[in-house]
Amino acid sequence: MKVLVLAEQNECEKLLDDLSGIGGDTVFIHGPNVLKIAANPAEADVILGGAPGHASNGSILAWRCHHHTYLVPCWVPAPRESFSRGCLWPALAIDRFDPECTAGPFSQWLSQVSEWQQNRMHFGKGGDLRERSALELSTALCLRKATGVLSVFDDDGAEGEFFIKDGNLISASFKHLREAQAFFELLCIGGGGYAWNGRNLPKGGEQRPLSLLIAQGLKNIGEANFLYHFVSNPNQQIRTTDSQSALDDSAVENFNEQKKIYGLIEKGASLAQLMVASPLSAPSTMAVLSKWFSLEDITLVPEGGSEPEDESIASGQVPRAETMDVVSEPISESDHIELVLGHLSGREELTPVPEQVPGPECSVLIVDDSPLICNVLRNIFEGDSRMRVAGIAHDGIEALRMIGEHKPDVVTLDLQMPRMDGLTALKHILIRDPRPVVVLSAFTEATSRLTYESFKYGAVEVLQKPANAANAGRAGNGEICDRIVQASRVQLTAVRYIRRGEKSDGDPPAAPHHDPTNGAEKVIMVICGAGGIPALLKLIFTLPRSNRLPPTIIGVDMPWQVTEAMITNIKKDTPVAMQRLGAPGLLRFGCCYVASHEDRYRFLNKGNRVQVGRNGVDPAPNRFFDELLSSAADSLNSRLVAIALSGPGQDGVEGMRRVKQAGGEVFALTPGACLRPELPERLIKLGYAQEIIDIGGLSELFHTRTTRVSPEHIGQALEELSDSDLS
Repeated sequence: MKVLVLAEQNECEKLLDDLSGIGGDTVFIHGPNVLKIAANPAEADVILGGAPGHASNGSILAWRCHHHTYLVPCWVPAPRESFSRGCLWPALAIDRFDPECTAGPFSQWLSQVSEWQQNRMHFGKGGDLRERSALELSTALCLRKATGVLSVFDDDGAEGEFFIKDGNLISASFKHLREAQAFFELLCIGGGGYAWNGRNLPKGGEQRPLSLLIAQGLKNIGEANFLYHFVSNPNQQIRTTDSQSALDDSAVENFNEQKKIYGLIEKGASLAQLMVASPLSAPSTMAVLSKWFSLEDITLVPEGGSEPEDESIASGQVPRAETMDVVSEPISESDHIELVLGHLSGREELTPVPEQVPGPECSVLIVDDSPLICNVLRNIFEGDSRMRVAGIAHDGIEALRMIGEHKPDVVTLDLQMPRMDGLTALKHILIRDPRPVVVLSAFTEATSRLTYESFKYGAVEVLQKPANAANAGRAGNGEICDRIVQASRVQLTAVRYIRRGEKSDGDPPAAPHHDPTNGAEKVIMVICGAGGIPALLKLIFTLPRSNRLPPTIIGVDMPWQVTEAMITNIKKDTPVAMQRLGAPGLLRFGCCYVASHEDRYRFLNKGNRVQVGRNGVDPAPNRFFDELLSSAADSLNSRLVAIALSGPGQDGVEGMRRVKQAGGEVFALTPGACLRPELPERLIKLGYAQEIIDIGGLSELFHTRTTRVSPEHIGQALEELSDSDLS
């Protein structure tokens, strides 16, 4: 029998010494050898946890909540009661909680496991949930494609019914919960009883595969356990904060239920009260609260604070909440977790990164679940004398632990990872241990929203992942190193979550195709260098829904794939019309045009109009902003309003000088509000730009330069449109 030992080295040696009397075919797998086990329950018969405490709980929980290994029995060397205080645990009946892990009891338990493995899919018409857990019952019903009704009750007398047809859930109720939420609550039952009635059920109703519900339920439980990072006393009152981003996205799952939970918090509910009154299951409620705590949308009222304002909040205590341990620090996982999670992701063995002497420029933590990408990035970074690889993490949990240990100057972060994805990790990093984060992503339609959200939550840069190991050290990777080193120097005081603007229903009012050069109307150009995307999004979200908004060109120092993804997602969050700059035509009022650094643009006068488009000439290296501004200044002259948000170098200085020389207006966001303040600092010191202290001041520039479009202007615009060769 194969026994995976999840313990720190000194504890592992003690356990193996205590179990040295076990003979036969028992094989103990520990340390680096854990990585050699494939992510398959058949390859791991049992798991032996390490010393009691949250680090141990976290490692075992990762295995139990993984859809490949959740049926692997666990021996936890701690009393059940103390373990349960700090862990919401989806139990198997065969799990053993005993701090005295010696050869005799452990050998006896292995024999019981062998018998359990033979009979775990069998169950009678009724029984005790301590002898056949809800997780085992659900799995058996799924694999047997069973049809019938499962009735359950917990130790408190709460009852539920689950109607199963061909291994699919068609209806469920438990306590005050229904359907999927009732099922998620079922997985957490620690005791009680069940009865099975294998009868035919009528046709109809939505069918949810139990396999998917089990996987989702386990994922919820894993996320729910992050709540133990934040809560010290379940009876302590929770309050909302000024952040108020918790309900920012009405498209999230269970949005209406989350609104009710938020309302209870506003009325002064404690965690224990929320667990009773919540319209969601215990794991779903805890996962939501954990997210809100991490985003600082809610916080604990100091001990001795005010009592709940609304006496109508349901009173009562939930055993899980009552016995929750006091946790003053986030979970600090032991070094062996890196190996354990390698198993869970099915990764090949990856040689640990050796400790290195700090380099002269920056240390970087690589976070990615792909061994190939980790090796590629390590080769790239180690080939640059300015950089030192501080470590490699394979998901968000490992990243948080290693950031605390190694204090890297910058973090490269993948978005799609197991256990804790990149976006969630980004939120935790910027709240717990702020530092620059560069997202490395494969830009696809599927990841574009995540890329955009990463900017909203404070990523400094988003770069394309290197394709393969053969490219390591080539010219394109020099740019990756340059931008990561630049990112390591950003000022993080301006990094915070960005609330999206109010999106109105329907399309904006028709924008007249009036030529902004045929009169005194303005055209606004915003240049956004490295580190400027968070400020840019804030600015865009303040713009009004108006067909008189000056035509606005936004130059961003990013590849066109990123700009297109950004446009697609911004459209969902703002009423302002957005499109990519490039197709020849007249600039429109009420529209923002986004320009990528990969293209060269032309602004040419044709009569009293301006033609805007891309040409086939490659842009000059590191001169994108200068070329964009200079071409616009030559055509628009005093009608151009240029704004600099952020930037790391000289690109843009010459272009802004040309704008000012042509009679245009030049503004720069104050360096203290910029992630990369070098360009705004130069413009202000040289006297080219007027300093604006915040995003509100920049937004006012748009409002004060809003065009009053007369009926005559609109008529003229329509005439021009009819015979235009530019549209």
